Amino acid sequence: METDSVLTGSANITSDNNIVITGGEQEADAGDACSREYGSFIGFAVECLLVLVMMTSSLFVQAQTKTTVEPAGPAPDGRTHAMQLYFQNGMMRVFSLDELSHVTYLPGIGMKVYLKGQTYSYDYLYSQMEKIEYAEDDNDNANAKEFNLTDYPEAWRLEYPHLNANVSQEKDAAKSQVIVKRTDDFGITFSLEWDNSLVANRWTCYELHEGNSMSSVARNDDFKSDSEVAVSSTLAQYSGSGFSRGHLCPSADRLCSKEQNKQTFFLTNMQPQYQSHNGGLWSRLETLVRNYATHDSYTDSHCDTLYIVKAATITPKVTINNVEEDGIYPETCNGLIIPKYFYMALLHYNKATDTYHGLAFWTRHIDENQSVKFLGDYAITINELEKRTGIDFFCNLPDAIEDEVESTLDLNFWHLTKSE
Repeated sequence: METDSVLTGSANITSDNNIVITGGEQEADAGDACSREYGSFIGFAVECLLVLVMMTSSLFVQAQTKTTVEPAGPAPDGRTHAMQLYFQNGMMRVFSLDELSHVTYLPGIGMKVYLKGQTYSYDYLYSQMEKIEYAEDDNDNANAKEFNLTDYPEAWRLEYPHLNANVSQEKDAAKSQVIVKRTDDFGITFSLEWDNSLVANRWTCYELHEGNSMSSVARNDDFKSDSEVAVSSTLAQYSGSGFSRGHLCPSADRLCSKEQNKQTFFLTNMQPQYQSHNGGLWSRLETLVRNYATHDSYTDSHCDTLYIVKAATITPKVTINNVEEDGIYPETCNGLIIPKYFYMALLHYNKATDTYHGLAFWTRHIDENQSVKFLGDYAITINELEKRTGIDFFCNLPDAIEDEVESTLDLNFWHLTKSE
């Protein structure tokens, strides 16, 4: 029996187009235009009626622009969009971004559509589809929308926070600059936004994945100023200050090559840190982050890419639990800002399930040892981190995914516990 029909319901798709509904008692009929979620004619009729209703709904019409894929296939950017499916039998199916959890594409075969709150999928074969229209403006990339990517060609990346409105492509002592460190062999080492007026790092962001997590070289220790920015911090400002040159993208995260490791020692990738914090709690969190990216036992699902942002507070005030507090110390490190807090934002991506999980850490920057027994004590939602810092993290995710990821603190997923 040929099984090249369009199917909805939880199904297994194989390369020879054999489809078996899981959890049901019947195989799909090859003549069906769209399968019955519950295997009955009533279910089929209801499904088709819903399709006709959706054809007149405003869920998709509201999208101002769309990308058409012919023949049927994934969206060009590989992300989840609102979409309208057109079948060879004249039927259509609409999915809004708000109802979608994720979509898994099987190259040359079909697609599995998962809705929020459901464990089964709606399965469709490309052989029975004419085209797919993907809504573009349901998937805003904030930096690409607001900044010229010719000037900031990497700012579309998922690890990038929202760029500062004061950013400039030029070396301007009154502006911020986006700096990208890269190597020929391993691509981007990390990116950062440097505030020349404050002589301080606003954030450093980077990725950890299988292609850049190997350890092939030793630590370099080549600390140096950064000639790419208008006003760099200097070795003299740290000398005799009592503060460590605290990495944001750590040396241990970039051991693929000597050149890559040397780049982590630019002073623009650092903030003044008490060594008790730098070598204690902060170091412990850095190790945990590496484990999240490279050891499956540290989270509830495999990590294909861990998107990371690390930074410290450089503004005079921050708001914590609706209370305004100092964000920096009154004294300086020979003119450099001394942050009162250090923090991280993490985005975990599993390619097989096309799912994301978010987590943030917030630490007090004090000159004393802090407990590392319960690292969950330092965990907060990314939404809360945004309130405290005023920075929009992972702003390049589709809005619906960003909202869900940034509002959720799932300590069980990250295998974290609190002392309480």
